[in-house]
Amino acid sequence: MDDFLPQLLLFPPHPPPVQKLTDVEYDKQIKALVKLLNQTGASKLLTPVQGGGDLLDILDPSINTLPYLHSLLAHIGTTYDGKQTGASLMKTFPPGGHLWQKMLVFMERFDPVQVRYLGHDWRRLIETVARAAELSSNRLIAIPPIRTAILRLDPSSSCFTSTHLLFVRFCLHAKAFQAALPILDHDIYHFPAHPDKKSHSSLPCAHHEISSTFITVGSGLSEKLNYHDHLSYFLYGAMLYLGLKLWERALLFLEIVIMSPTGNTASMIQVEAYKKWVLVGLLLKGKPLGMPRTTNSQTSKYLRAIAKPYDAFAEAFKEGNGEKLHAEYKVAQTIWQSDCNTGLVLQVLNAFRRFQILKLGNTYAALPISLVAQQTSPDPLDLTETEAYISSMIVSKQLNAILVPSAESTKPSMLRFAPTKQEGPLARSEVQNYGDLRLQIEKFTQLASHMKDTGRRLELSKEYLEWSRKNKKSKESGTGGGPQSGSSTQAGHDGYGVDEDMLADM
Repeated sequence: MDDFLPQLLLFPPHPPPVQKLTDVEYDKQIKALVKLLNQTGASKLLTPVQGGGDLLDILDPSINTLPYLHSLLAHIGTTYDGKQTGASLMKTFPPGGHLWQKMLVFMERFDPVQVRYLGHDWRRLIETVARAAELSSNRLIAIPPIRTAILRLDPSSSCFTSTHLLFVRFCLHAKAFQAALPILDHDIYHFPAHPDKKSHSSLPCAHHEISSTFITVGSGLSEKLNYHDHLSYFLYGAMLYLGLKLWERALLFLEIVIMSPTGNTASMIQVEAYKKWVLVGLLLKGKPLGMPRTTNSQTSKYLRAIAKPYDAFAEAFKEGNGEKLHAEYKVAQTIWQSDCNTGLVLQVLNAFRRFQILKLGNTYAALPISLVAQQTSPDPLDLTETEAYISSMIVSKQLNAILVPSAESTKPSMLRFAPTKQEGPLARSEVQNYGDLRLQIEKFTQLASHMKDTGRRLELSKEYLEWSRKNKKSKESGTGGGPQSGSSTQAGHDGYGVDEDMLADM
């Protein structure tokens, strides 16, 4: 160990040199360290150091990230293929134990650039943490360190990986809805790509504008992804948003599942998403939504055919007939239960009255509570309950209106709707509108940046270059053909794609 330890500490140079290492020098030195670690047996990493303790006690995970990671895995006893027995794992790596605490320190402090060179080991540690939590029947304990690891590696969390899927699955099982938001609220823009081996900018240690240029197919930072992984992530994410009643984000995630390319059929994951999408549309908009535009027409027919009870329920909601709506609910009760959507359907039933009151604002400028009760209340004679219900809507900012007490105590109050969105209790100030505008501008700027980089990489891809060569030949021969250059973004370059094999697996 006395000869081995100095070799581990050679990289990175500490303290840092005055002249920073170039990307090529950094890449060369860290690869030498990786080679040394790969040639070192676990027994050597477990050997006590002079003066007592072991490598985990003297290595700093923020500086000596790779030796610390290798040593931690050696102490846990996990094998490269992850075939360690559950009993053995729980003995060496029980949640809350000594090594678990070392793992927490590593997740919070590891160098995100260094782990790009040991992606397989980094992911293996995360999967071991997840397995230990499952074996202890406490998935909740694994959620914070996995979330920390994802965001430390890629603060934008914009590149979809197998760790994302693992994380949302754990959150859903543990009902940790709020804990999932730091990952779910980051939009996914990319999938692991094939690296550009012809450029120094493709070195893992180089500065990368987007994370998919270092989270590549061969980086080990993600398992190989397939079509179902993509669908499952967004379905699980939608269900987590539903648990928090964040209807807009839930609807977006469900639409992504529905719109995903499928050929002329639909997977059962999409069917499940469509059923929830119908109900969330009613909760958010108060009416059935049109099928997302880019959904395949055959897929749309398939979804509607297999989810007829949901569409019938939505149509009854649209008609405003409360008796018919409850009849549709009762007829399909066993379906809601088998689909695990009973809770969502009950929320739709509760929202029916609210939307009926909102619809009155399209017809009346004002009307007495007695008339509101006649048209919307389950008990038209209970004006006190109706007034209390409307007050709760106004307080919770679901209704842009005011209640005007009658001058005579014997007469009911008057519900007066705000004439425009710029008036009433829900009117927004110019400062608030300006803040919303700035937020939208930031989102569009971020999206444009991702699209620009994706377009550049697509134009350098093998598929696009092949198309460009054929298109040039066609033009020279006078036959034209093919889309214009502006359509280059239709060619795929990400390591994840929807091909015939994937569609065959549905």
